[in-house]
Amino acid sequence: MTMLTVDPRTFLLVANLLGLLCAWVLWVQAKSFPRDIVGLADWAKAVVLIGCASGLASLRGYWPDVFSVVGAAGLLLVGQFLLIVGLLRYSGKPVRWRPTLDVNVALLILIVWLTYGSQHYQGRVFVMALAHIGFFAAGAVLAWRTRPTGFGSRFLAAFFVLGVVVAVWRIATLPAAVSESDELFDHNPIQQIYLGMFSLGVLGLSIGFVLLANERLRAALEFMATRDPMTSALNRRAFFARTEVEWARSQRSHRALAVVTSDIDFFKKVNDTYGHHVGDLVIKDFAARTGAMLRVPDILARFGGEEFVILLPETGLVEARQVAERIRKEIEKKRDAALPAYTVSLGVAATLGEPGQAADIEALLAEADAALYRAKQNGRNRVET
Repeated sequence: MTMLTVDPRTFLLVANLLGLLCAWVLWVQAKSFPRDIVGLADWAKAVVLIGCASGLASLRGYWPDVFSVVGAAGLLLVGQFLLIVGLLRYSGKPVRWRPTLDVNVALLILIVWLTYGSQHYQGRVFVMALAHIGFFAAGAVLAWRTRPTGFGSRFLAAFFVLGVVVAVWRIATLPAAVSESDELFDHNPIQQIYLGMFSLGVLGLSIGFVLLANERLRAALEFMATRDPMTSALNRRAFFARTEVEWARSQRSHRALAVVTSDIDFFKKVNDTYGHHVGDLVIKDFAARTGAMLRVPDILARFGGEEFVILLPETGLVEARQVAERIRKEIEKKRDAALPAYTVSLGVAATLGEPGQAADIEALLAEADAALYRAKQNGRNRVET
């Protein structure tokens, strides 16, 4: 019984078409995504080069080896390198071009010698498989470490690992075909499986890059929807969404929950005297210095203008007042010579989650606002509870 085989050129043609289609998708995304999401254009170029390499390889026997072997190998090496470049840029890491390009040139020279000098087909496969392992192992590590961590990064890392496994398997199966000629080896079932996995890998990596980019876009949109654009503190809507969870937890566990409201003193005078640009810098300075003094579970939100609110989970009134006093003293110190000196008034309120206390988070905020009003009435640059 004769085993049904498929012309290996079919696999290469499929890989080429899939590569071009996926590259087009990545290129469209690169043009439509925010500019701070980088790397997509590099991935698109990489997939095009890998697809073109597949196309050139499929023409072996019809075109000279300088194109179908050496040219295909060169395009594949550069394409794999650009996959890593895109991941580095996506992750905000520097790209070191020279060492990798030198290695690629050395590998290409070796491919030329194995093609025209020793005419060693298995040697060419071995060299390219080693390069494949190196690039894809690096890609798997980078993909796994990308942020935000999600399905896309894990999916991409898995396909990089699959590429490493296939390349290792390809090297392991080389001895089984050492006596085969180049032409016969191209129709070997091992070669068919390898090329089939190559075609699947091109598609899988492209899908992984799309998923990864969409995760970054989703994270960016979520940040924009929940954060104040000037200070990166939570906005009012996101604050209440988070505090509802903390309020419910406080009520269930009967643990303390505190709120601190604050206003920058005489902020209108700062704007009138120094201009709105300096006023914005003062707001940013307050948010940065205050945020640096808070714990991870604490929540800082900007309610508008110079008004900020801080939620302190599992914090009683005495501890919350101490936090507010530390903030007041820190802000009173002039840290930036480019900014005018300014102070802040703060109001503190807390609940133990017991019946008879604040009915909800808005009632607790109202108590803190009342304390803030007293701080202003009593001379500002002070804390009231």
